[in-house]
Parts: sequence; C-alpha cells; structure tokens
Amino acid sequence: MARPAGTSPPGQRRPLVGVFAVGLIAIAAAGLLLGNWPGGTSGAGPTDTIRGSLGPSGLAIVASLPTASPPPSGSPESLTGYAWPLAGAQVTLPFGPSGFGEWIVDGQPFHDGVDMATWCGDRVLAAHDGVVLAASRHYDDYMGWDGSLQPYYDWLNRHNYWNSLPIVIVIDDGDGYRSIYAHEASVTVKPGQKVKRGDLIGYEGLSGQATGCHVHFGLFSPANEEVIALDPAIVVKDHMPTGEIARIDPLLVLPFRCEVDEMRAMRPAEASHCVVAPTFQPTPRATATKKPGPAPTSTSTGPTIIGG
Repeated sequence: MARPAGTSPPGQRRPLVGVFAVGLIAIAAAGLLLGNWPGGTSGAGPTDTIRGSLGPSGLAIVASLPTASPPPSGSPESLTGYAWPLAGAQVTLPFGPSGFGEWIVDGQPFHDGVDMATWCGDRVLAAHDGVVLAASRHYDDYMGWDGSLQPYYDWLNRHNYWNSLPIVIVIDDGDGYRSIYAHEASVTVKPGQKVKRGDLIGYEGLSGQATGCHVHFGLFSPANEEVIALDPAIVVKDHMPTGEIARIDPLLVLPFRCEVDEMRAMRPAEASHCVVAPTFQPTPRATATKKPGPAPTSTSTGPTIIGG
C-alpha cells in the first residue's frame, strides 16, 4: 500500500488482537451486560465504567460487531463513495506536519487527520456506507494502536479520567478502511449499526477538551503494516502504546472543493477548472504595541487528547 507522504519507513507491527477471539465468552457475558448498553446519545453513562474495567475486549458489545472488511486493493486515491461529514465545512487544521500534532513523522510533529468545522451542534454525517464499531468515549480498541492498551485503561480507571476523553465514532467503511469522527457533542448511533453515506451519526462538539467545536476526521486501513510514533512524552505521561497504524490524508478521497486550498495543491487536475476569488487584503493600519505577558501554562492533569 502507498505510504502517506512524509511517513517513516515501515516498522515492525504486532498484529492487533481481534475482538472475535473472545466471541464465545462474549455471548455468555453479553446477556448480563447488555442491560448497561448506552441508550442515550451522550456517548457516556454506566457502560463507561464497565467497559473500561474489562479492558480492550469490551465483552458487552463484541458479539454484535461485524466481520472486518477485506484488505483494500490499490492506492488510497482509488477509494470511492466518500462524502464530507460536515456539509460546507472549513478545514481548520489539515493532515500533515503541524505544531499541533501529537505524532512524530521524520522527527517532526504530525497531525494524523483533518480538522473541519461549521458550528456547534451541526449534523455529523457518515462519510461512507459502513458498520459502526464504536460511538462513545470507548473507541481506542478500533483505532489501530500498536501495542497493548491495558496500561492506559488501568490508568484511566485509577484516576477516573474516562469522562475527559472525546466522544468518537469509528466506522468500518467496508472497503478495507475505517473512518474516525472525533469530538462529537453526542451520538445517534451504536456499535453494530449499519449506516449509509449521509446518515446522521452525531452532532459537532468539543468533547475531549477541544478548543472549539469541530470534527477530527481520520482514515486508515487495519491491514497497513506501517506505523507512526506517538510523542514519547505522551507515551510516558498517559501509559499509552508507542504508535499507531499510519493514516491517509482524507482530502485525497473526499469530494473536491475549489475553495479548499489543500485540495487544490494536491489535486491539480481537478483544480484546473477552479476560479478562486483573491483573498481580501485590508490596508495596514498603525496599531498600538502591547508588551507580551508570561507564556500560558497548562494545569491539566488528565489524559492528553489524541486526535486534535
């Protein structure tokens, strides 16, 4: 598979443990635990504590999840059938090198998805047909981590940090890829549910200590053997695995829009017909200078929010 531009050479990746290995146990356990299935739309609730204490297996839902989609064929650019999860969204942080990224690629901070925004409470739509794998604050089992999540789960349980995490939807798109929608205010779907492109799956929010309402949209294939590294400081602080399966730039597969600068740069053939209005440049005015104050300091003791 083609590697995203700028990623490190392929590394050794241990196969992620499939949730279906505990299928027989799950069927027996599900009858006891399904009474705690999240019935509301907040993505939080009694299931949070139960799921976290069970660790990455998540016995309460494993029996209902579908068989994984087949490995993808061809390059990411050949993926079809995708739509923007927010209609008319502005790209607020693109995929790639960024001082706001928690990942390290070629020695530089890297943002592993596309942040897009419209307004708080806007409808978040499924970008592709698929089956929901996660729709709550318990999503990490399906994010392609390289290594065990148990130390991280134990740490979250010890400090009762689950409610500080973002609400995230992960969908198996049926084409070998998974789509990720992070920072929802609430969700309208549950694991095992089939969705069609354009279906309502949640509402735009800022869960997970985000600085503003937006959706962090990501795409990756579980079959990809390439791994990118998590910032070592985060690994130590939050007891997290050291890396994740490499992502692809969602702007490669979303419908082309002339007004999105990054799309014009990476898809010149489609951009050739664009007529983009010049950016308004106001006349400079003299402004009073202000002595800079002290740099802000973080007082957060909770987990670092991965995914921007």
